[in-house]
Amino acid sequence: MPRRAHRKSRNGCLECKRRHVKCDEKRPVCSNCISAERDCGYGTRTLNSNATAVPPLTVSPTPETPLSSASAGSASFSDQPVNMLHVELFHNFCTKIHDTFDPTGSVPWLAELLSQSITTPYLVNELLAFSSLHLSTQRPARREFYHFHAAQLQTHALAIFNEKNPEVTEENCLPLFLFSCLRLHHGSHTIIGQAWQLLNDSTLKPAFDIGGSLYKRGGPLGAGYEKLLDLVVAANLGNELTVIYRQAIETLQTCTNVADIPDSEAQKHLGAINGVITWPMLVKLEFSDLLGQGRPEALVILAHYAVLVHRFRESWLFADSGKFLIQEIGRCLGEEWEEWMAWPNDALCQDT
Repeated sequence: MPRRAHRKSRNGCLECKRRHVKCDEKRPVCSNCISAERDCGYGTRTLNSNATAVPPLTVSPTPETPLSSASAGSASFSDQPVNMLHVELFHNFCTKIHDTFDPTGSVPWLAELLSQSITTPYLVNELLAFSSLHLSTQRPARREFYHFHAAQLQTHALAIFNEKNPEVTEENCLPLFLFSCLRLHHGSHTIIGQAWQLLNDSTLKPAFDIGGSLYKRGGPLGAGYEKLLDLVVAANLGNELTVIYRQAIETLQTCTNVADIPDSEAQKHLGAINGVITWPMLVKLEFSDLLGQGRPEALVILAHYAVLVHRFRESWLFADSGKFLIQEIGRCLGEEWEEWMAWPNDALCQDT
């Protein structure tokens, strides 16, 4: 019986080609690589007139990456040694994003932190991905272009990181910690646990000293958090789960207090960012595991955290992510959990 003719894909990702499987060519990550949790990449073939694949950035004195034609809308030259998109993203990171975290120039150690970061390829790719995500919020007409490159650069960062699979040492503990923070603190607990003293003696010491004085638990819970804790206790989930959830709720209140402390506009800006981004680092690893398992109570606590995120939606860092979390968690849990979700839903209703 003759073999059925089929159309061969020439634009599939490199991983599907290596595995000799059909690729659906979804970008920036195809369905096969999503389901198999593999690193997806598409080489350097032109995608369309507005987006050009950019090779991973590596630290080298003689880079060989071609000039991206999409970075400035001009023609590219294959023999040009400078990738102009990466230059644009790095400049944006050093100026605009730097101002996000230090609008008054009162955090001198940030510059030193950056200088220590640019020798680590996986971290440089992650920093540029973060910068590309920022530009996608600032330049709506090119949002898809910057979203694509943000996803691609992060894919490269993960590929480089996974290939190296570094152990925590005195030399790399700082890049590893920063990498985990940019990935929403994924793995930061492990790094802090293994290298706390090394980190505390590093450039980050001023930040840890400030954090030690700010994030002291104590005091009463606000109305929304108090009701949530009452529901957790009344659910009779057992001592182990109750302790984990109580710690998550109490640290959420602590982070809310930090966000509410400052009086000047500049301090308010920094306090908001600090309070919102620190909570994922303060919760127990067991709570993260419960989120991964889809435990309803853990998801409800996450929705209460999303209320804090939603308060500062004017910042490009958060935008509508808090609203999205609350709505999606509500849809996932359904009417059965309406009482638990009342406070987060009320927070959204106050906007209308």
